[in-house]
Amino acid sequence: MYKMIRLTGRYKDLEKIELPSGKIIGWRQISDEPPPQIPFNSEIEITLAFEERDYLAGNEGIVWATYDKRQAKIIRNALLSQKIVCEIRSEYLQNSKLHLLTIPEGKDIETAIDFIWREDSGLQLKPDWEYPAGKENESFNRWINDL
Repeated sequence: MYKMIRLTGRYKDLEKIELPSGKIIGWRQISDEPPPQIPFNSEIEITLAFEERDYLAGNEGIVWATYDKRQAKIIRNALLSQKIVCEIRSEYLQNSKLHLLTIPEGKDIETAIDFIWREDSGLQLKPDWEYPAGKENESFNRWINDL
């Protein structure tokens, strides 16, 4: 499933598009083709399409994903202590190995999601990708250090 994001801006001279935030995108940043003849100050819409892979929604039994195998093992053990059967499966996302926590029993998926990140009484974890690339998952570190 593809998700679409639409950005709007104004075409400025010198092959530049100004977004409402004031940020400037150079035409050559988005295309190797020369820009068409666009009148100055025309409204431009840019559409970004990407394949949405939601690792937190329970699709295919997947309730969590992390780049850190240790984190995956610890969360799996925490789920097992809650009597929720959980397995770890790995796949590559570009050049990075991603460890997926999967729940084979459909009836346990929502409970696992609640426990890992959604409910205040659970672990309250945030996904790895909410942190800068290469940085540790601070929410996981807070939880593990408070044990």
